[in-house]
Amino acid sequence: MFWHYTTGRHIDAIFDSGILKPQTPRWAPGGAAAVWFSTNDQWESSANCAFERPSTRHRLLGTREMTDVLCDGLFRISVRSSVGVITWGQYCSEGELSSRSVEGCRRVAAIEGSHPGRWLACLREIPAEDWLQVERWYGSQWGVIEGVTEILPSWSESEFQLQAAG
Repeated sequence: MFWHYTTGRHIDAIFDSGILKPQTPRWAPGGAAAVWFSTNDQWESSANCAFERPSTRHRLLGTREMTDVLCDGLFRISVRSSVGVITWGQYCSEGELSSRSVEGCRRVAAIEGSHPGRWLACLREIPAEDWLQVERWYGSQWGVIEGVTEILPSWSESEFQLQAAG
């Protein structure tokens, strides 16, 4: 199974359009627009929000926890395997990306705990009828969203017992 990971900043627009729209990755200027997926079943760190220091324009990816808080939650969408995905390697060769772009992406992925071998790309729009499931992250597990109703995951009460500060 593979998922398109996104944040709360984008989920409303995705729901409103009913389409996962291809985008050109920042690391691949001139590359083909694609909808990106990962086989990582927890979270894809390349989907973390980025922070840029204005004085140096140095770009830094945040953590999953920072992204969750600062970007209004974490979401993922699984789709039918029939949508037609290609591997990251196929994307790089078909898109005729420069070796510099590919190597730079590999380096950043390694630093951020990601792996391009887990990435898949679809070069076309994916309408909602091809989505299998939409889920939201609840701090320790994924919960399903059906329509506009969130179905909260079941937690044991012991996970939420508070202790008085002393």
